[in-house]
Amino acid sequence: MSVHNLVLIGFMGTGKSSVGRLCARQLGYRFRDSDVEIERRTGCSIAQFFADHGEAAFRQIECAVIAELARGSGQVIATGGGAVLLEENVHALRATGFVVLLTATPEVIWQRVGRSHKRPLLAGTPDPLTRIRELLATREPCYARAADLQVDTCGLTREAVVERVLAAYREHRK
Repeated sequence: MSVHNLVLIGFMGTGKSSVGRLCARQLGYRFRDSDVEIERRTGCSIAQFFADHGEAAFRQIECAVIAELARGSGQVIATGGGAVLLEENVHALRATGFVVLLTATPEVIWQRVGRSHKRPLLAGTPDPLTRIRELLATREPCYARAADLQVDTCGLTREAVVERVLAAYREHRK
């Protein structure tokens, strides 16, 4: 199947949503954020859903949302940071999308996400930077397997990241 979507994956705080919106605007595509769609469907924040139902229930809903989003076309899809942990998500996204992994160092991620209460995997952690490092170590192989391209967002403006992502996406579509 040909590529109809641009997909952004990566850890929290790497710029998926902000870069995704800019990419969508430049491509004339619709921007879709899987976390926003999950919040719309569940009627609560991701953090609240995690607290009430746990990560396993969240991953089930996330899988259904990603499968649905991936069936569309002309979209820039930003996924939650853990979406690539399920192989069915990776398969669905790669079936119709060019998958770009946005990365950043643990220190930069911590600076970007700060003490946000919207980050359930960091909530209540006495040492968030260590937790970020642990999660990254677990997820990096999944990210690498899923991605067609990797862009390190450290030290780059959003516009520079968008330029790199779109150049690769357009080249891939040729």
